[in-house]
Amino acid sequence: MKNDLNFTDFLKDVFSTFDKKVENTGLVSICVQIPCIDLFQVYEFFINKYQFSSFWEESDGISYIAFEKCKYVTLDGPKRFEVAKEFNSENFKNLINLTNESQISSLSKIIYLFSFSENLNNKNLSSDVPILEAILPKILIIKSDNNCWLRINGHVEGKSSLRTLIEEIWAIRNEVINYGSELIKSSSLKSSFDFPIIDDFLNSLEMSNINLKQIVNRGIKLVEKGILEKIVLANRIKIKLKNKLDLVEILKRLKKNQPNTCRYVWKRNSKDILFGASPEKLFSFTKPNLTLQALAGTIATNSNFNKLLRSSKDLKEHNYVIQYLIKCLEVSKITNFEKGDIKVNSFGAISHLQTLIFSKVENICPFELLKNLHPSPAVCGYPKNEALDWINTLESFPRGNYASPMGWVDASGNSSFLVAIRGARYFEENIEFTAGSGIVSGSVLENEIDEIKLKFESIVKQIFFAKNPR
Repeated sequence: MKNDLNFTDFLKDVFSTFDKKVENTGLVSICVQIPCIDLFQVYEFFINKYQFSSFWEESDGISYIAFEKCKYVTLDGPKRFEVAKEFNSENFKNLINLTNESQISSLSKIIYLFSFSENLNNKNLSSDVPILEAILPKILIIKSDNNCWLRINGHVEGKSSLRTLIEEIWAIRNEVINYGSELIKSSSLKSSFDFPIIDDFLNSLEMSNINLKQIVNRGIKLVEKGILEKIVLANRIKIKLKNKLDLVEILKRLKKNQPNTCRYVWKRNSKDILFGASPEKLFSFTKPNLTLQALAGTIATNSNFNKLLRSSKDLKEHNYVIQYLIKCLEVSKITNFEKGDIKVNSFGAISHLQTLIFSKVENICPFELLKNLHPSPAVCGYPKNEALDWINTLESFPRGNYASPMGWVDASGNSSFLVAIRGARYFEENIEFTAGSGIVSGSVLENEIDEIKLKFESIVKQIFFAKNPR
């Protein structure tokens, strides 16, 4: 659709397609191209109008904002990846496009958020988040390169309800276009400093370190005894937020200060929001290109990168992930893959060892791939099942969405999933921070504690923007 399309022609085109494709009732999707917009500004403009929203922004890929739910499923039982697959198949089978999409990026998308683990056999660690959330958004704004689209999904019964849906998408289109000048704000970031909050964080971190040292020591001993080859253990800190959460401002800071990441939000409602900037993409698939990412081994960005490249401990930690990803490809009967060179990639104040694995495949089932890949040794350990059992034993909290898969699948089967790390959860006026460290043979207690602190600080500073925390 062209940006200068008028409503009469748009209405006529959609009605004409409806007559050809739909008997009278059905699940339909309508898309219109819009001028290229700033996602932050649009998100800020609409975020309080809708209870549910999700935000996904990459510098070199598809970005989107989703509002409200057209179709959804929430699961608290087993077989989450199978249920997600069924939800995906059923809704894309029934969804009827009433407009032509000339670019792959504009295709309909279903978005997903999983929990880290099911923990079905451990009532003490039952998570307070669903094991699966799958949503076909009612409203979807997609951005790719310099192109933007607005899409609306809905169930219609006859032309009367179809016209209501068309009028709604047209009204949103006009809001974005006509009020664009009102959305434009200063590009400079707010210079707010919240030293009391930073003090609360540092105090909480100091108090939690006593227990954390005991847990990490247990992990080191498990590795030394050969019970595990690797385990990733995490710490969680919860502090009271005394001011209103300025989510869009935080996202802007994350984009500026943590480049190469994917900024993400899953806003269940105004009191429950998961957000962050993940450096780790579990996989992405744009036919026929499949890319997996091994990300493990950590150093402060202001350090000497050669130290990380020569660190036997970090290389060992990283290689567990590479070997695991390759094994998962082989399980999926994908053997024609190519492994890139190991390098150090920076994500703001933190840098990691990174290796990309590429393959060309005709098609994949993203949920079968997810079932094999998650949780990888980058966030769990090796062997996987044994490491997962020890994580549930040693950590005093359910991970919930920390280190869990979040992503999307489109109507053609293209997909992309990140690992929800380097973030926080705003929940009932508190903010929960979670960060972990990978333990292998050669791990040193103090170094692992310092790594977790570094990861905590990387997100805390973006939220409270403390230039010189005490």
